[in-house]
Amino acid sequence: MRCVLFSGGPPEDFDQVPLELGPADYVICCDRGYEAAQRFGVRPHLMVGDFDSYHGPVDPAVPVQTVPVRKDDTDTLLAVRIGLEKGYREFLILGGFGGRLDHTLANLQTLTFLAGQGARGEIRSNRNRAWVVRDGALALEPVAGWHLSVFAAEGPCEGVTLEGLSYPLEDYRMVPSFPIGVSNEFTSGTAHIRVRRGTLWVIASKEG
Repeated sequence: MRCVLFSGGPPEDFDQVPLELGPADYVICCDRGYEAAQRFGVRPHLMVGDFDSYHGPVDPAVPVQTVPVRKDDTDTLLAVRIGLEKGYREFLILGGFGGRLDHTLANLQTLTFLAGQGARGEIRSNRNRAWVVRDGALALEPVAGWHLSVFAAEGPCEGVTLEGLSYPLEDYRMVPSFPIGVSNEFTSGTAHIRVRRGTLWVIASKEG
């Protein structure tokens, strides 16, 4: 069971992402994300947003939840809250990168919010993928031509250990003000990222 969100980033930024939806997956389009879902040939279960960026027609079979423009949550965070209320604990966000930098940072913070709710999230695009690790571990298989970066997200992170990477760390104290974890490289085996206490942003990026 997975909640798949089409956010409002440029569709061309994630149009090559393989997308296989299972029968139990629940799809939410966030405002302009509806355009991308149409490109993928996906009819969402719900469309939500303030509709400041999408003004086209909507399939009458798709339920629409309209919210005010002046609100605390982004459309993507609102969709995440809906998914959590429905019991989903695994989230995939498409369209979370490639547009405005402030929206990209807001979507990374949304991954952090999910981790705080005991859920897991991933943002995926053609050239970037992102996860959050909080007081735990993440294992990633190596992908040729991709770099892996690890950043302290919410404050100092204690006991950061990186294995299976060209630049390992062991029981390191990582802080947000020093980007020591940027642009690491996979070695031949599985990469392991662990943090004893704290929250890490883990970002894989492809050259070119």
